Amino acid sequence: MIAIKPNNFETVMEVVVNGKIAKEDIEEFETEFKKKKAQTDKLNLFIAVYEIEGYSLQAIMEDLRFSASHWKEFHRIAVFTDKKWLEVSTKLGDSVPGVEVKHFEFGEREKALEWLV
Repeated sequence: MIAIKPNNFETVMEVVVNGKIAKEDIEEFETEFKKKKAQTDKLNLFIAVYEIEGYSLQAIMEDLRFSASHWKEFHRIAVFTDKKWLEVSTKLGDSVPGVEVKHFEFGEREKALEWLV
């Protein structure tokens, strides 16, 4: 499941990943992305990952990156999780040109949001 979490940051889209990701989750993400994108030139993405059933970080990012043309519209991506394997995957994701990706441990939510804003 991907849940869109409302926040008070104009340039930060916040999502929570917990369990299996369905097609409807991606469609909801796309809808919310378009709304948020209409308000700003570049978005920052906060992904809180609790449990993933059968998905790697690359698979999540591929699903969220519903179109390659939208990828460049993200400036920074904060991955908030206690999963060590996602920390390693985050480092690989940071190699995407034009997008900064950084891992944050649970307990560092405010630090992650400060980095994004």
